[in-house]
Amino acid sequence: MSEPKYMTEAGADLPNYDDGTHVAWRELDVHTRADLLLQGVPFPSETATETRCRLKRDLGLYDDDDLAALLDKSHDTLARMRVKGTGPTPIRVVREIFYDRQDVHDWIKRHRDGGAV
Repeated sequence: MSEPKYMTEAGADLPNYDDGTHVAWRELDVHTRADLLLQGVPFPSETATETRCRLKRDLGLYDDDDLAALLDKSHDTLARMRVKGTGPTPIRVVREIFYDRQDVHDWIKRHRDGGAV
């Protein structure tokens, strides 16, 4: 008899924990799971990268990778913009740099071709 496999909503296999962690998590109703995630309790097999992505989303932040992709700029250009004060206002947390999404969107509107809004 093969062990049961658990799937994410995207269809990826989750590890099969012997302690029933995933089964217990899946047995919680959706509102309880959402409350736990909003309180910072990670999904049982959530990686540090997944936690970081979830927290960025929940807090409404972009990081340098997000901003570089959004603006089609290199990381070096973003660093120069931070030093000169010409880019969106950075939020520094330890050694990480984030940007408030609304600040970025406002900055983009002020700097679009054709003049200021």
